[in-house]
Amino acid sequence: MTSGPVSEVKPLKYAEDLNLVDRATGGEINAVREFQETYRPMLERVLMSRGVDRVQAEDLVADIIAECFGAGKNGETRPLLEKFEGRSSLSTWMIRITWNRWLDLKRRDKFRGELPSYEDDDERSGDQFDRVAGTNSEDSLLDNDLSELMGRAIREAFDSLGPDVLLMLKLSYLHGVSQASIAKMWQCDQTRVSRSLTAAREQVAVVTMQKIREADDSLQLEWEDFQRLCAAGLDL
Repeated sequence: MTSGPVSEVKPLKYAEDLNLVDRATGGEINAVREFQETYRPMLERVLMSRGVDRVQAEDLVADIIAECFGAGKNGETRPLLEKFEGRSSLSTWMIRITWNRWLDLKRRDKFRGELPSYEDDDERSGDQFDRVAGTNSEDSLLDNDLSELMGRAIREAFDSLGPDVLLMLKLSYLHGVSQASIAKMWQCDQTRVSRSLTAAREQVAVVTMQKIREADDSLQLEWEDFQRLCAAGLDL
């Protein structure tokens, strides 16, 4: 985005994210607090889940959060959040910026080469190291082993459900059948269906995270992180 406030472009799907960014960059205290409390711990956990040291993760995320509100490096003062255009969710956007920044730091240590520059540098989002060619498999936020681990865990979580409950879930969430209709099929009260669906969702979350930790106890993921990583591109 090159000009005008963030609110000028608001795809309906990410209107809430754009609204939060608009309010936060406008200096609304509650919005700034909400952004920081939501994304600082989440981004730290995402980095640590990929093996980044806790101190390094905290330092990097602190720098990125500061840049979101204008404390950029090399004299850049434009808030990073002003570059958010709502083409993806804010979670996905922040995760990718953070992970790319970590890869950039590793490239910097490895190559120590001269960075490419362009006439429209001021209009380009992110760090200059984002332009270094990244053909390494690490350039994918969700690499194959993590994708396979998460996919296997959630499949096992669904397998842990009873057949009736699993069928209720599929009818409700895949086919859009109302709870009232499901209750008629099972010849039961709608409250029972609602409780069954709620319990099933909770069981899926608990079992998924349990399976992930059993497979790799170094992964410091929470259920919310799992959902955000799926939104960032995991193919289950």
